[in-house]
Amino acid sequence: MSSGPENRFLQGVNRYLPASIYRMKNHNQYNAGIADCWYSGAAGDLWVEYKFTTPPKRPATVVDFCSGSDPLIKPLQKQWLEGRHREGRNVGVIIGTPAGGLWLPGISWEGPLPARERFSKLLTKRELAEIITRITSIQ
Repeated sequence: MSSGPENRFLQGVNRYLPASIYRMKNHNQYNAGIADCWYSGAAGDLWVEYKFTTPPKRPATVVDFCSGSDPLIKPLQKQWLEGRHREGRNVGVIIGTPAGGLWLPGISWEGPLPARERFSKLLTKRELAEIITRITSIQ
């Protein structure tokens, strides 16, 4: 596994998960688009795409994770996540930043928003792990 910022962020979140949650890092060079991590627990599965970025300095800068010449969420990833979401599966995107992370459930990562709105609710890695635990575990 690469030790880039995205993978370090993923590992940092996984560190806070209980042992009862199965996790699998996905990488398939022949089938692009599959979410980065599959989590499984007694209550169900969750597929999460991890990304890492530095938020824009200007709060009014419009952030769109799916557009532009080099979008954060690539077209095949977008297609895969949307397809699983339509099937009723639990999917989401975690956007890591140097100051914390965003939890974007379902397809809430679609569409442009100003940076002040997009990055206003950063969570700690522990809080992100708690969300994964709530979704996959019976409380």
